[in-house]
Amino acid sequence: MIARLMSSQKSDEGTRGKYKIALSGLVDEALLEISKLKPPIIQFCGPISTGGFGNVTDNLDYLYSVIQASTEKRMSVFNQVSYERRLDRILKDHHEYDYPLLDFFYSPILMSKKISGLVFLPLWETSVGSQWEHDIGQSLHLPIYYLEDMLINEVESFYKTLL
Repeated sequence: MIARLMSSQKSDEGTRGKYKIALSGLVDEALLEISKLKPPIIQFCGPISTGGFGNVTDNLDYLYSVIQASTEKRMSVFNQVSYERRLDRILKDHHEYDYPLLDFFYSPILMSKKISGLVFLPLWETSVGSQWEHDIGQSLHLPIYYLEDMLINEVESFYKTLL
């Protein structure tokens, strides 16, 4: 686990600093959005750029659908999909895996302790980023739930344990 977290620091420091500065504004915006949600707040973790259904569009569509379904059931969910376009613009010149996204966007959000629990979508193990989220979630002792059957009722049951 430590090796995987450390591997996210492979980029040179100048490049890392550039992304850290560029992503810090989005982190502030996300944390403000999260602070307006009624606790407990969950975050879905699943494939986006690697693994999953094999392409970004299908992975994002599925992630967004579970976020929407959970929100409709009155669960407080951090909607990271709403940041995707801006994250892509910031990282458009980054040609390796998007470790800056993990280090400078997701890490500060998770370390803020404003997220009450993580829900891992089916096929999360096929995603580099989801594996990283799993490792950091465990290191922060966040409650973790593994969605197996793609049923929103499973998420609702987990959410109730966080109340």
